[in-house]
Amino acid sequence: MIRLLTYWGVKLPQTENDFSNVKVEDLIGKMRSFYERFEKVESADNEFAPMDFLELLTYYPVSMCSFHQTETLKLLIALFYYWDKQKESEEKENDYEGYSMDYLSLIFDRSKSSIHQAIKDKEAEAKAIIEEAKLRTKAKKIALEQLIEEEKQKLKQNRIEQTNTQISTVEV
Repeated sequence: MIRLLTYWGVKLPQTENDFSNVKVEDLIGKMRSFYERFEKVESADNEFAPMDFLELLTYYPVSMCSFHQTETLKLLIALFYYWDKQKESEEKENDYEGYSMDYLSLIFDRSKSSIHQAIKDKEAEAKAIIEEAKLRTKAKKIALEQLIEEEKQKLKQNRIEQTNTQISTVEV
């Protein structure tokens, strides 16, 4: 999901590169905790959960292993939640309902109540970031369409000039 959000221009929190506060025991403990929860959940919707979890652990190991939710983790939770909800409302023919509280609880390895609180705390910020990304995407699309139209006009003008040149050489 992180790569998808990045692809769509969503500005995610800075990846965590200072591992001085993360111990190997913390990482192993987090992985074990996730897989214990993952094995208990029997849902076809969770097939990508290990990939999403490991992606989060790769980019945000400090926040993922922290006992308390960091501001970074809260924002990520809210972005994951609202990104899918926004897309769901735009793509009515798609039956995908986005990330549920259960799924977010699983991949972030947190309780549903802490997921709910994170979404509540970071709702405005997450929605603003998503809206900004959508506007950038829309601007890029418009710019591309304008560029295509300009190139079409240049091609038409070149054809007209070539045709006129051919006609004048035939007449001479």
